[in-house]
Amino acid sequence: MAGKIVLTALSHVWQTLESVPCQLALTGGLALSLWKHVRSTRDVDLLVDLGPLEIGKLLESLRAAGVRTKHIPPVIDLGSVRVVQFLYEPRDAFMDVQVDLLLAESEFHRSALARRVPSRLADLDIDLFTLSCEDILVLKLTAGRIIDRADAAALLRLNRSTLDMAYLTDWVSRLSLADEWAEIGQEAFPGEAPG
Repeated sequence: MAGKIVLTALSHVWQTLESVPCQLALTGGLALSLWKHVRSTRDVDLLVDLGPLEIGKLLESLRAAGVRTKHIPPVIDLGSVRVVQFLYEPRDAFMDVQVDLLLAESEFHRSALARRVPSRLADLDIDLFTLSCEDILVLKLTAGRIIDRADAAALLRLNRSTLDMAYLTDWVSRLSLADEWAEIGQEAFPGEAPG
């Protein structure tokens, strides 16, 4: 499970964001444990739909809560998603925790937030939402890093019987991720198709 400092940062940022009118869901390394894949992580990843809220209001709310932006300008365009990276130092931690807010600006991201599920992490006494396993899989495929591919293969292997394959294959097709999907399918189940 994630270290206490990372969970403290998640709790602080989550509660801060709940006070502004936006939809959010946990994703990334922390969310993996909710879908049977536990691995160490040192950051917090959230998918956020600001709706009519301007990015400046979000930045102002987080800044007032002691969460500072990592870059100037704060929004980074990664092609398939825009991200705002923050740093937060929990009390008595003497180290920063990185918090990445993925801005839900695409049809897929909005669909993923609409399908978010109520969740609770062990050692964290707050209710939150996480993305569905299918949506985390798609995000992992779009990210393209080696760690993301490994996570996707593990999620597929561990959750295969409960996945909504029609939903998954629809987004894989719409986002042109067929090659990536085939690769993680082979990693998860050598010699057979993931469906």
